[in-house]
Amino acid sequence: MKLLNKILFSSIFLMILPFLAWAQPHPLLQDFSGFQQGESVFLRWTFRSGSLCQGTRIERSQDGMIFTEIGEIPGICGSPEVAFTYTFTDSTPLSYASNIYRLELGNTGFTTNLQVEYIAVGDEGYSLLSTGNEVELLIANPPARNGVAQVFDISGSLVSEFSFNNRRFLLTEKIFRSGVYIFRLRYENNAVVSGKFIRL
Repeated sequence: MKLLNKILFSSIFLMILPFLAWAQPHPLLQDFSGFQQGESVFLRWTFRSGSLCQGTRIERSQDGMIFTEIGEIPGICGSPEVAFTYTFTDSTPLSYASNIYRLELGNTGFTTNLQVEYIAVGDEGYSLLSTGNEVELLIANPPARNGVAQVFDISGSLVSEFSFNNRRFLLTEKIFRSGVYIFRLRYENNAVVSGKFIRL
């Protein structure tokens, strides 16, 4: 039973992993991670037991070179006795971009960069980006990791079908005619997302 629970936990963890970003932790930290949560980016980091620093600054960049401070935790950070976790919510992430975060841990320097992709979506849970003749689908919080996409023309005929496991992908890769199309995503847990788009 223990082996079955371990396998089940590992499977669930691997399903979540592609949507969670990790950075190589700083020597004071056990971990530094982040993910999109609704219309924000949620950051989490844990100080190792016995690790302390004087204040933490949270910085964000679009290019990984020029950073801007977006938050601060003043005072002593960490704990001399136990591992201590902090969280921060970036409520104004850069849309349709990779948000690059780093922490400045007092006078001990910066963490490595943590890259979190933020996808702004509407009430439907997805967003469509049109670039010329191509239409890209972006899903902020997929209901599962893997799925099958089907694209139908306006008369209901299937014109394209393919598997996916990403939060963003092209809907028009095998579509060469202009028109209105309907897409349906069926995930491995039987959740369904559908909508329509126009290929110019």
